[in-house]
Amino acid sequence: DDRFYNNIFVQKGSGDSKVVMHDSDTGTDSENRMVGTFVFDDYPTYDEWFSQFDFSKPANMKALEPAHFGHLPVWSEGNVYLGGAKPYKKEKHAVVNEAPVEIELKESNGKYTLKTNIYELFAVNEGSSPFKMIDTEILGTAFEPEQLFEDTDGTPIRFDRDYFDDHRGETVIPGPFAKAELRGLSRTSILL
Repeated sequence: DDRFYNNIFVQKGSGDSKVVMHDSDTGTDSENRMVGTFVFDDYPTYDEWFSQFDFSKPANMKALEPAHFGHLPVWSEGNVYLGGAKPYKKEKHAVVNEAPVEIELKESNGKYTLKTNIYELFAVNEGSSPFKMIDTEILGTAFEPEQLFEDTDGTPIRFDRDYFDDHRGETVIPGPFAKAELRGLSRTSILL
């Protein structure tokens, strides 16, 4: 169940695909430093995966072997990819901007301030957001348990609150905050 909705992916640095590290038994390790959902490019959407099955006749398990041992579906919609981060090639409503990203986290007297230009790199107009409020209906049924994504008490889940427990409102923006401007601070400074 790989489902990605309303996330912000930020590529740090050049995104060289391999970084040599010196902490293994052999003296080197390789690590993927590329950011985004592009790693799922070879995975099917749900509709592509489901189309492999013909429920009008008895199952031929040998013929269905590629479906059973192949990749499971991926859901990806409304994510933002900044600074070189790359989207899943079948994603709906992806926003891509390769402009430089500024992110700075400062601590002063036990309080943290995030200074960033992230919200300037993708525009969301009030009342016309391409991004959806994520809830049980959108998330659907989990693959293995065949159960809905729901709250711990069994009620439908709705991700309508942000990091500060503020309501997201009608215009949904990706990421942890309901609005780019928060609590009287400037567009680029957010008190955490």
